[in-house]
Amino acid sequence: MDLAKYAGNVIRKLREDRKWTQTDLAEKVGIGKSAIANYEAGTRAPKQDILFSLANLFGVSINNFFPPINNKNKNIVSIYEQLESNRKSNVYKFAIDQLNKQNGISEMSKKYIVNNRCTAAGTPIDGDYEDAQQEIVVRNEVPRGADEVVTIAGDSMQPLLMRGSQAFVHYQPVPDYDGQIVIVSIKDIGVTCKKIYREDGKIRLKSINEKYSDMIYPAQDVRVIGKVITQKK
Repeated sequence: MDLAKYAGNVIRKLREDRKWTQTDLAEKVGIGKSAIANYEAGTRAPKQDILFSLANLFGVSINNFFPPINNKNKNIVSIYEQLESNRKSNVYKFAIDQLNKQNGISEMSKKYIVNNRCTAAGTPIDGDYEDAQQEIVVRNEVPRGADEVVTIAGDSMQPLLMRGSQAFVHYQPVPDYDGQIVIVSIKDIGVTCKKIYREDGKIRLKSINEKYSDMIYPAQDVRVIGKVITQKK
């Protein structure tokens, strides 16, 4: 069964049951309408963080977005759902490794990670387009806790993150502290890399490069994708 089409049908039904338009749902999740349209059409599958956001919004288990599993076995999705985020990442990478072995691909000494998203360090980049470009790749060296590697476009985070360099990201929806470097999706604007500060219902995004001014948005318009794993100080 096509997992993307199955999840898309569930999303459409849950949305229509609540009499929401695709625009309504997109605004509540903090993503573009085109992403919702693609999910419901089955042309793209939602990423893990989006699935959890949808599950929380609809008040259902994340299991609802996956086909039922043979009752003779425990539902692996329900087990996965109970894991901490770093353990979920380990399970996902292990599953990819097993699938490649099944298909005759041996990459025992390497690690798998999401790649190909480009994130701005300057003007935000179209988030819907960037989500569509993601793929699973093999990297020889992956820091502990890393879920994705992104390419930095722009110079606003120099000299720490240079234009064209790659940065590892750990998925988490809430920053550990103000001033942490994160990848965020800004509603109707795009994806960018900045230091984040939470101030009275608003989010301030700050560059390291002093030639860039701070960007301030309502908190509900900013979704944190994850924190950047930087080198030890």
